[in-house]
Amino acid sequence: MTTAGAPDVIGARLTREVMLLACPPGAAPRAARSLGQATGGSELVLIRADAERVPAEMAEMDLQAFLRRNVAPLSAAARNSVSDALARAVDGPVLARPARAVREAVRERLPHYVRSTGSPRGLVADSVLALDESSFYLEGWALDRESEIVRLEAVSPEGERVDLSSSFRFALPHLGPHFGISDPDAEVRAGFLCFVELAGSSHQDRGWLVEMENADGDCLEALAPELVRDPAAARERVLADPARERLPDEELMDRHVRPAMERLQRRAEKSLGLRSVTQFGAPPESPDVSIVIPLYNRIDLVEEQLAQFVLDPHLSRQDIVYVLDSPQDEDDLLELAGRLHPLYRVPFRVAVLRRNAGFANANNAGVGLARAPLLLLMNSDVLPDRPGWLEQMAAFYESQADIGALGPKLLYEDDSIQHAGIHFHRADGQTVWQDAHYYKGLHRDFPGANVPRPVPVVSGACMMVSRELYDSMGGLQGAYVQGDYEDADLCLRMMEAGMHNWYFPQAELYHLEALSYSSGLRMPANRYNAWLHTRTWGDRIAQLEGAET
Repeated sequence: MTTAGAPDVIGARLTREVMLLACPPGAAPRAARSLGQATGGSELVLIRADAERVPAEMAEMDLQAFLRRNVAPLSAAARNSVSDALARAVDGPVLARPARAVREAVRERLPHYVRSTGSPRGLVADSVLALDESSFYLEGWALDRESEIVRLEAVSPEGERVDLSSSFRFALPHLGPHFGISDPDAEVRAGFLCFVELAGSSHQDRGWLVEMENADGDCLEALAPELVRDPAAARERVLADPARERLPDEELMDRHVRPAMERLQRRAEKSLGLRSVTQFGAPPESPDVSIVIPLYNRIDLVEEQLAQFVLDPHLSRQDIVYVLDSPQDEDDLLELAGRLHPLYRVPFRVAVLRRNAGFANANNAGVGLARAPLLLLMNSDVLPDRPGWLEQMAAFYESQADIGALGPKLLYEDDSIQHAGIHFHRADGQTVWQDAHYYKGLHRDFPGANVPRPVPVVSGACMMVSRELYDSMGGLQGAYVQGDYEDADLCLRMMEAGMHNWYFPQAELYHLEALSYSSGLRMPANRYNAWLHTRTWGDRIAQLEGAET
């Protein structure tokens, strides 16, 4: 192949007949078929491997003619390797359409599954979720009653092929009668879900395929519906999958759900940023405590808190930061705040995130604005029982050496205890450690709940910690979803660093609990968070609880 005058050409042989080159602008050989600009300004081209002997008329061919002449005659496997290698080189949206065109021009068309009762085999691609530009989560089902499935692959719109043989298979009982399986107890594990990571990237909303081949050589293909790009919708779908098994399945969680959630949470962290910060009232000059309060949807709770804060003069001298994690409510919140400050005269700031980022990230964003040496992370549905609580907490915190986090007594509205420190329990037959609250449900005056003491964990609903320590620990971890177990994770990290977490009952507040999220939204996230927390801290928790691992 002639590359004279183009010493920087980078090439990869796709087949014996075809090569893929990345060339400096203007340096591509005359017979090359351009696909477009690649990263760094180089031009990506296809060329015959024997380009030095290319007939003159081939230099005038367009891409489609080039593919028909040089690629179409190859075997199906060789043609697939051309589109697969091209797709792996795609690292931006510019080349996505040319790569799709190559895939469609050279790929082997397989029969589509047509639903019919009694059919021996079937294949459906239910959904493809975009986690980021190169990571995806696929769901569907594949079944063959006559022969073993020996190949199950996904094909990106650009042509990259991904093996789905390691997908998690789950039961779909409703398919049994459809395929003539009369035994009601037969477990038809036809469903599949799979986390996949491409070598290249994919930027098109349509065109994902799933292909299946059995041991007899019979093949099917299924076209997936339009890609799900909305991260909130993708997160909801992924979090629903652990419920397919009664107990958390390690293969399902570790190989598929966890990497999918990590990509989605990482995506949320990357997009973390403030849209606006608005001050209401004159900011205090030297606050002792920065109170960081995330808001999600229930902006009405701001007035509930300010109506209590105004009764405590100490609160007006502190740095209060509301962080709005539902930015669609920005206009309503700012309008409400503008009416509330003249009424209650408690200064505060409203920080609005660019997009929903979750409990941990909202707290971390608020801490980034904090002006005081002590932090109080506080939920929007936590209300003080009486004035003086914050001063008492701050004084106790400063009096303790090697203190990590400090939590007050939290109460239900009927004066029973919601929180007096947290430990962990694992029910019989369960594999996951769950948090448990000391003295929960007992009356607030129960003697054992009125003694300050070290505890493993305190609730993030109302948690005091020094700003310096919080920063050194890296804050709350965004790997957890919505708002469960981030507090336990932080407390255990501080404990591992030699700190002691304390429960302080002299400060009492009411916690209305979980007003921002319904139980239907919280349960899937809680299930995942509990598994992740156990995976991270299970051995340490077993030591704390004196249990066998």
